Amino acid sequence: MENSSTARGTAIAGRSRRADDEERHIDRLLTLIGSLPVGVENLVRSAVGTRWRPPVIPGLLLLLTTLTIIPVGQALVEIIVRPVTVAQLVDRRVGLSTQLVAVDGFALLVPLDADPPPDASGSFVYHWYAVRDSLQELRMVLVRSLVAPESLRTRAVVARVVDDPETLDRTRAGIVARGGVDPGAALARVLLVEEDPEGEEITQLGSLDDLRNASPGETVRLTLTLEGGIATCVGRGDCIGRNVANGVGSWDNLATDGKGGWAVVRTLYPPSVAPFHGVGHHAQDRELIGRLLGQPLVRGLLGWGHVLEAAHVEHDLGLPIDHLWLGPLLFTLFGALLLVGLRVGYPRFSPRRMTASTLSDDWSGSLACRATGRITPPSASPLEIDDAPATLRGDASRGSILTLEVEGETREFPVPRNLGGLGTTEFGDLLTVRSVLPALRVGWFGSNLLLVFSDRGARDAAAAIVRAS
Repeated sequence: MENSSTARGTAIAGRSRRADDEERHIDRLLTLIGSLPVGVENLVRSAVGTRWRPPVIPGLLLLLTTLTIIPVGQALVEIIVRPVTVAQLVDRRVGLSTQLVAVDGFALLVPLDADPPPDASGSFVYHWYAVRDSLQELRMVLVRSLVAPESLRTRAVVARVVDDPETLDRTRAGIVARGGVDPGAALARVLLVEEDPEGEEITQLGSLDDLRNASPGETVRLTLTLEGGIATCVGRGDCIGRNVANGVGSWDNLATDGKGGWAVVRTLYPPSVAPFHGVGHHAQDRELIGRLLGQPLVRGLLGWGHVLEAAHVEHDLGLPIDHLWLGPLLFTLFGALLLVGLRVGYPRFSPRRMTASTLSDDWSGSLACRATGRITPPSASPLEIDDAPATLRGDASRGSILTLEVEGETREFPVPRNLGGLGTTEFGDLLTVRSVLPALRVGWFGSNLLLVFSDRGARDAAAAIVRAS
């Protein structure tokens, strides 16, 4: 039985120690957070070189709030942009009540000049693009955009490096036979097969010269301008005309990086189209679309498709507004830390449990301490005390007496007896980043003081004076 009781007591003591350790870690963390506003204010005051205490933290919080709201507002603009498919637009499953739409698909790279919108300013050249969801899709929507067809040919390409010299030779010969450019010795000796890998590591390359260090099977990303190309089946001589016309198969394109380097890029779409992503206003102008579709060139190009006439998309290059989520998150986190730091304060008082063994019976004489807080004397204005030297002593007739210097005058303030009914006493420590100082928090009749002592014995004796006097 005795061994059982001993083991139970040891277990309880162990849990108590663990709880104290966890509480101590939390106190340390809160102390660090509480020191943040003080450190920022001191840094600014040191930089300004003045003793005046400027409202640094409120101003900084206002600035952080502004820097957070602006990107979030921009993000909200993007949130209300509805991603749609061309099929949804053509089938009118997306009405004109949806003002902003995002369209992804393939744009026909035929330069169809467009008149500028009525509200356009400046001498900009606009183009019409017929965009469809896939190469086999007959439904198309017209997008009026400032983007030139040449710009759509230049884009970031994610491709896998493949060692296939035979394809390179066939592609170059086929393109030259059709009047294309012969890159000669500048052609990279690897094939780039464009694909969309998920979860794979992608190597960013600055130019095609960096392909010398790439190994077959590696996935790379680089910016290229795609020039002319031929269907892959042409080099092999096994083309099926209907499949090529329907966009079934792959195409090998010559591409350049702008520094004189050339490569062969294999895509799943012909060089007559390019991937297109545009965000713009969902507009309606049947007369405008009717005039466009009435042109012989346009009828010859798009007559085979089902073109949406009821509406079109006005491509807006300013949407969606680019933003970084990391910035607002960091601003919000820093602002929250400042607010929490102001709330917990610094230095931070951490209450501790006070037991009967803590109180000392030997509390004769005066105890030196540092006092911070507010004292409200009877029938007088409150006094603000800021880390002032003080002494605490017990008096048989008056209870405990706190003596400190106020505005050059030594004054005594009695701390009432029976604090359980008239005030409060908290036993604990004052935490700073570098030290832990024993302290008492004493409150009575509108007064609230923090008394900091040099050692735990003085703190324990002060607690005995205040509670027993």
